[in-house]
Amino acid sequence: MKAKITAAVLAALKRNTFTASLPIHVQVDGRQVTLIGEVDREDLVFEAIATVESVSSALRVKSQLTVNKKIAQPTERIRV
Repeated sequence: MKAKITAAVLAALKRNTFTASLPIHVQVDGRQVTLIGEVDREDLVFEAIATVESVSSALRVKSQLTVNKKIAQPTERIRV
């Protein structure tokens, strides 16, 4: 069961364009899924949680994701 849940959660995170490239580690204990890692924006924490919740309503999601703005991607400047 643990391997199936882990695989389903990882597949969902990889399908989501917002979470696909994020360094998120997944731990599963029964129906408890814990997300661990660092992201560069707070909205990505919520995106990752929502993505896991969409796998099954029976899963409980705990986030240990932290926001580290130092890893943010530089934005392009647009000249007008």
